Amino acid sequence: MKLNYITFMVRDIEKTIDFYQNLAGLKIVRRFNPGMGEIAFMTNAEGETKLEFIQFEKVPKVQVSGMTMSYKVEGILEEVRNKAIAMGYHPSEIIIEPPKPEHFKVLDADGIEVEFSL
Repeated sequence: MKLNYITFMVRDIEKTIDFYQNLAGLKIVRRFNPGMGEIAFMTNAEGETKLEFIQFEKVPKVQVSGMTMSYKVEGILEEVRNKAIAMGYHPSEIIIEPPKPEHFKVLDADGIEVEFSL
């Protein structure tokens, strides 16, 4: 069995797409409006688990505590952190806590903790 996708009911799909496209490097594989609002599926590669972001009015929005999504950075960690700052986010300092790789954390547009590591 393979995990197909994870759904998040978001407040602002444009901000969400901007965050995951520009910081995590995800690509939109499908985006549409079924009449109630916007839906976007994003992934990092064909056949990989997708994230489904839905912006519908009058539905409960994602509220997360105790969960972190983690992305492996292919490049320079500090550059991704600086990009987060330039986009208006407030990432942590780069954390060095072996045996975990160097990383920083930042909240996405809906307050989901996202970690970027080497």
